[in-house]
Amino acid sequence: MSIPSLLMSFCQWADSSWFGHGVRDSIWLFPFIEIFHLLGLGVLGGTILMLNLRLMGIAFREDQLPAIAKEVRWWMIGSTILMLVSGFLLFSSEAMKMYGNEAFRYKMVFLAFALLFTFTIHRRVTASDRTMAWPWRWLVALLSLGIWACVGLAGRAIGYV
Repeated sequence: MSIPSLLMSFCQWADSSWFGHGVRDSIWLFPFIEIFHLLGLGVLGGTILMLNLRLMGIAFREDQLPAIAKEVRWWMIGSTILMLVSGFLLFSSEAMKMYGNEAFRYKMVFLAFALLFTFTIHRRVTASDRTMAWPWRWLVALLSLGIWACVGLAGRAIGYV
């Protein structure tokens, strides 16, 4: 089976699932779930921004980077889980529509890169006690901010594509 046919089958399953029908058929459930999706986005965005500003040495200079990273780690994980669960429920209400939406595809690709980068390279750099040279800290921070910005921009574009 090819990847497009697997994705089509997954979208058909999600679209016809009981939670897909429930969200789609309810007048208030989609906006209610979207509140939590946006809340998770705000918390995750805030933690990412805070870590990257510290990584670049722009803000929170009096605090050690590993200490800040440790403080926000569970907020990042919790908000990521909240966003993924709520995002899947929102997706399931219009999965077949999303299958053909180019902006949604870009969002999913950028989201995969963002999660992979954030929970591997970015996490290792922010949790380290070692001091990196400033160009590398800036590069990691700017990559992080750029990838997450692409996720947000592609997500915003979904309604217009």
